[in-house]
Amino acid sequence: MADFACSPVGATCGRPSDVTSPRRIVSDITTGDRRSPLHLIKLSFLIVLASCTTDTPNDHPVFLHLANAGTEPLQCRLMFGHWVDRDLGRLAPGESIDIAMTQQGADGALFILRDDGARRMMIETINCGREHNWMETFGQVDLAPARSARPARINAGCAAPKGSGRVVCPQVALEP
Repeated sequence: MADFACSPVGATCGRPSDVTSPRRIVSDITTGDRRSPLHLIKLSFLIVLASCTTDTPNDHPVFLHLANAGTEPLQCRLMFGHWVDRDLGRLAPGESIDIAMTQQGADGALFILRDDGARRMMIETINCGREHNWMETFGQVDLAPARSARPARINAGCAAPKGSGRVVCPQVALEP
């Protein structure tokens, strides 16, 4: 029995490792019929494969120091893209938390790797609010200045105003 395999449409035959290798797919894309649906599928596969990298040479670590600068406890949440969040827990007055993240060199986006280490979880913002009515009182840590700069450390503080109202998080301080 021959050690050969054919592609799903039967147009390409060869050794099994040749049929599915990235080099073979690139060769098929550059020499094949560009109007065929298979061509589009292979091109899409290459684009997805290229986006699966977890680190680029220009990415660098950034540390965020978030402090409760007020007199009331705060509940803070790290907000990622696609409605995913991570509870940062309760911050008592005067308490702080440090968060290690990475900044993309290309566009300044901030991210944390998923627990499996395989994918980036892009950080949108950090929201802190009063413990007992978080939704009505949360304030946002503005990370835009950090995205346009390339800091090594971001210092942020939030505080609940006396009485009622939304938590206030003044502009972050960036350290080189």
